[in-house]
Amino acid sequence: MTTSEATPGTAPTAGPASPAPPAAPSATADGGIDRLSAFDGLFLRAEHLNRIQDYARELALAVGAAGGPGVVEGYEVSVKDGTLRVGGGLAVSPEGRPLRSQRLVTLPLAALTPGPDGFWWVEVAPDSRPYGEAPVQGSYCDDPCAGTGTTRRPYLAEGVRIQLAEGVEPGLDNQLPSARRNFLASRVFGAERTEHSPWPYGTGHAHLPPSWAPPAAPPGRPRTVRIAVLLRDPGSPDGWEVDIWTARRDRAAAPPQRYWQSRLGMRPWDAYTAQILQFQDQLAQVLGGAAQPPGADLGPLLEQLALIGEQGFLKSHTKDQLGAEVARIVTGIGEGALIRPRAAGGPYTLAELGIAELPPAGYLPFTPEPEQGAAPGGAAGVRALLGAQVDLRYCTCALADVARAVEEARHRDRIRLDEPVGVDVLLPVDDREAPVGDWVAFVRRDQRHCHSPG
Repeated sequence: MTTSEATPGTAPTAGPASPAPPAAPSATADGGIDRLSAFDGLFLRAEHLNRIQDYARELALAVGAAGGPGVVEGYEVSVKDGTLRVGGGLAVSPEGRPLRSQRLVTLPLAALTPGPDGFWWVEVAPDSRPYGEAPVQGSYCDDPCAGTGTTRRPYLAEGVRIQLAEGVEPGLDNQLPSARRNFLASRVFGAERTEHSPWPYGTGHAHLPPSWAPPAAPPGRPRTVRIAVLLRDPGSPDGWEVDIWTARRDRAAAPPQRYWQSRLGMRPWDAYTAQILQFQDQLAQVLGGAAQPPGADLGPLLEQLALIGEQGFLKSHTKDQLGAEVARIVTGIGEGALIRPRAAGGPYTLAELGIAELPPAGYLPFTPEPEQGAAPGGAAGVRALLGAQVDLRYCTCALADVARAVEEARHRDRIRLDEPVGVDVLLPVDDREAPVGDWVAFVRRDQRHCHSPG
């Protein structure tokens, strides 16, 4: 009887064991995280203790990098009496290292001179210093009686270094002093949105990308975190202008989330909140100083200077002709043809106050019933700030709906005040349709038009 057969009432016997399936191929790769494999009899030396510390350090860096870079808390930046002041705080660098400072750091700015179209990034970088003193016991190579190498510093304090890194933005010097901050912020935010080549906005936006492969590991991650932008401003009492949110990004998302949001044409949350906060911060400053008329309109003068500075113009004109052009510009300045003073007294539009571009959403002051002689309130006050080009629509809504509308505008384009952009002004009201505060929200209107096929 074969093994597959069985007599009634008995269990069949097992057949021969089947051969084990071949093992799936595998390979190994080092991750750069090495630990000490200790054993009895190992003569423990400094290199072994350092290896233990390096292992813990590399693990911490890997976990920190996986959580994403950004500022966690603190790091307030200001300028006072020609000195940059940076408060203590905590941030995480792109390489994953915690950057913690527990004291105020100051940097003198007197010798700082900007280059053409130049500004400065205020950065937090890792730094360390040895300290303490301990005798060297049992060193193999040092003679304890020779007086060399008998003591060393056994501790290393890890902290941060506040540094300035010069940046250049073409066209910055051609802006009016009041418009330089908003101009730079708009350029930085625009470059940030196209950082990972989002296909809806790139050169190949008409077609779906052929590949959706995950991003390759970067060859090296930056070690610094930006916390502010520093601009030269001769008109301010300190001679400098600090813009925090053009540079600062709070820690909010892991690198894969930020990458794919940017790749798909979305705006990461930390970038969106930075745009809103940058606008609100600058708005509070310009409205606080709006009692003074904005600077003169230098647009015609800048156009003439740019014209005679072109290479083709210089080659096609003699020295006498160039001198005549300069004399004509001087005459135009004296006659007021190239520098037109703006009228004092207001109300001024945001563009006249140096803010020509807004985030997709934000908040504006609102006065339902202005006092005698005050600036226009209500819808007229909002129109006075945003100017005549913007297509405004006014809505009342519940307070919670304001937050929802601001969140929905997250991925929309920024608002240029010299274009007929559709903008909704949202006035939060209570159950009796009464305003709940002295502010309104604005959001860029969506452009969704739907219809049934056919």
